[in-house]
Amino acid sequence: MIKTDVCILGGGAGGIGCAYRLIKNGLKTVVVDKNSDFGGSMVFSGVDGWEPGVSLDGLHKILYKKLSGMEKGCHVVAQSPEQSIFNRIGRDGWDYAYAFDKWPWALSQKSDFCYEDTYKRVPYRYSKRLQFDPKAFVLAVNEIFAEHKENLATLFGYGYKSCKTDGDKIVSITVSDGQNTEEIFADVFVDSSGDIVLARDAGCKYSYGTEGYEDYNEPSATIRSDRINAVSFVFRIAKAETNEHIDQIPKEFAAVDIADFKNGQMKHTVSCIVEYPNGDYNINMLPTMEGNEYFSLGADAEKICKARVWAYWNYLQTEKNMKGFTLTHIYDAGVRESYRLKGNYILREQDLRAGEPLDIKSEKIVAIADHATDIHGQNGMCKELEKPYGIPIECAMTKEFGNLFVACRGASFTHIAASSARLNRTMISMGEGVGEYIAEKFFNK
Repeated sequence: MIKTDVCILGGGAGGIGCAYRLIKNGLKTVVVDKNSDFGGSMVFSGVDGWEPGVSLDGLHKILYKKLSGMEKGCHVVAQSPEQSIFNRIGRDGWDYAYAFDKWPWALSQKSDFCYEDTYKRVPYRYSKRLQFDPKAFVLAVNEIFAEHKENLATLFGYGYKSCKTDGDKIVSITVSDGQNTEEIFADVFVDSSGDIVLARDAGCKYSYGTEGYEDYNEPSATIRSDRINAVSFVFRIAKAETNEHIDQIPKEFAAVDIADFKNGQMKHTVSCIVEYPNGDYNINMLPTMEGNEYFSLGADAEKICKARVWAYWNYLQTEKNMKGFTLTHIYDAGVRESYRLKGNYILREQDLRAGEPLDIKSEKIVAIADHATDIHGQNGMCKELEKPYGIPIECAMTKEFGNLFVACRGASFTHIAASSARLNRTMISMGEGVGEYIAEKFFNK
């Protein structure tokens, strides 16, 4: 049995931000995560860069400072008008370079821009973002948290099992690593698990899929469906020993039947290619699989997706002249969307487009963002915003429990709003805001 002030389920972006604010305020905090360390999708799914966009001051700046002090820890990259590291075309014009039939990717490489330049979303086609090494990121988080180690306990490798409730209060949660089981009692719980497993199991209302126009009158809404934002399996490539090298597809993946992908989506897939600080490249294929298909396939989804990755990489090498590189790692599934809380306020597309101030009475804005509404796969779209918007604390509040908050992509957003708000730097900020709110309202810090 473990007793603590606050228990956070999930050590990804929202969980990291929340934990930082709590332990800095002197609160005893337990973080539980199924992975082996902090980082969530930023480390284990290859989403190891921060997209361009506005953000409140906070932990992200401290992390950047720590990472920039490490050898090959991070760098600012800029999107190149020369789209390809393999087919240099020698033109400055975006229109000439952005011919996806010849070069189906966007390329970002090391630049001389500063970190503050990554706060500027517009114009997107010349965007700057921060790219970091995932191992360096884990080290940076742990070094920062070590300054408040007396307030932090972690249970890595532990998954959620169940919870106990009493009226409108979460009393405890039980977690397990397969061999050991722990029951954690806390005054406040924060669900930063992405799929909001605690909130759903406790009986909180939630949504899944695409809302219709009739639900919230969102301008870009269509019909209600079970479709969610697509899933990507990001992979990493490194320079091979020879310039003519082409990887062979491993037998276990070559044997998987993905004829429908090869004959359909594969040659229409585009990628975001970003240079790592050590010269490797991160390739985010957009997408690898439709979101609802991924969840419906269950245990088979991972092998099929990795077979698609290998087929796509072979296609790039053999038909798009990406010889001379080798695939070194396929990350875990990059899930953009699954279940979303129906909390005290549901952020909608209208809020994103109205910008600040929000037309509601909010006790506190916990994050700001201006990323486009970015939906991949079927019915996809990427619509830029004209100005920043705020995310209120009410989006993190559950209606059913006074001591349960949600700080992750599964917070109280519509499908369209989630496609913008889900970005990692925004989620770090949201986690911080939730942590600060808890410290003040529950513990008078």
